[in-house]
Parts: sequence; structure tokens; C-alpha cells
Amino acid sequence: MNSVITSFPVNFSGLTTVVALMVVVLACEGGKNDNAEIRPVSGTSPTSAINENLRNVPSDAFRTGTPVSHYFGNVEVSLYGEYCDHSGRELRSRRYGAVALEAEGTVLRFRSVENLVWYMQEKGLGCEDFQVIGIVDFISAKRLMKPGELIFHRSRNLPSPGGSWVSAMDPDADPSLLFNIGEAYPGTRHSWEEVRTFLTEKKDGS
Repeated sequence: MNSVITSFPVNFSGLTTVVALMVVVLACEGGKNDNAEIRPVSGTSPTSAINENLRNVPSDAFRTGTPVSHYFGNVEVSLYGEYCDHSGRELRSRRYGAVALEAEGTVLRFRSVENLVWYMQEKGLGCEDFQVIGIVDFISAKRLMKPGELIFHRSRNLPSPGGSWVSAMDPDADPSLLFNIGEAYPGTRHSWEEVRTFLTEKKDGS
């Protein structure tokens, strides 16, 4: 498995220092981030054109009685406060989670990348078996992106709800944010296929 180790000289300043400290606080809050609650990074809500995969999906397909907490393109998603279709546990961190739309239209929710991958493994499913899959971008804490659009940061200093230390991040985010996260939480960065292989092997060996 190829990976890129993030090792950078320390260079925190101004706003990036504040953001880096905010991320440090996140890792310190409550065990595996189950209760982590940090205000999302400032900026406008994603209102870009609906992802091609969502063009024919009803606008309320991802909404429930739980308030909207995330966006997939400009589709509103109820995720935070919902329950994971793999573990049965409540989603209690806005920076982690995923949704998947099955071929017949059922929406599934997951509290972490790990739970998504393990659900797919247990059911013998691939990405092609879903209309669309969206994973929460850790940096924005509100955007859902397709798996292949993300990088996956794995660091023993940054726990994820599924217990495998994996956080999905937008590779096109502010470079200084990506830099400082790598400095604060040294680790490796992987593609979707790499992290999926790792998590599958981990589950098989557990």
C-alpha cells in the first residue's frame, strides 16, 4: 500500500494557528470523538451544482426529522444525531460520517468511514452497487464528497469514531490547513482504494 508520510517543519502563524489549535481541541474531546462538537470552519454553505449522481434524486431524499447538518452539493442532509446503519450508534461528531443511496432508493447513514467500509464488506457490496456515496469532509465539517474526491489522513493522534484513526479530507482545501493538520497529527495520507483495502484487512484480522 502506497502512502505519503506527512512530515513538515513547524510554521504556525495567524489564522492557521487558531485553526490548528481548534483541531487539537477536537482530538482531546471525548474518547473517540463521539461527543466532539466544534463550530465548522467559516465559509459559505456549498451551493454548487448538484453532483451528477444526484440529478434525479428527490431534494428531500436525505432529510429526516433530524435537522439538516450537512450538504452533498446543494442537497440538504440530516446526518448529525441520526443512527449508524452499521453500528447502530448515534452520530455525535459533525466532522465524521457518511451517507449512501442504495439502488432502490434507501438512504443509509454511517458514523465513520470505517463503518461504511465494513458495511460494504459484510454485505459484499462495491461502490457500483450504490447510486451515490458521500463522506464528510473533516475540514469543512459540513460538506459530503464522493470517496474518490477525498484523501484519507490516518494518524494515531487523531481518533475517529470507528476506532481506526481515519479522517477524510478535501485535498483542495486551504494548503495551510492541510499542512497544519499534518503537523499537529503526523501520519499518512491515502487514496480511497488504499484506505478501503486497509480497513477491509483490519476487519478480517480482528
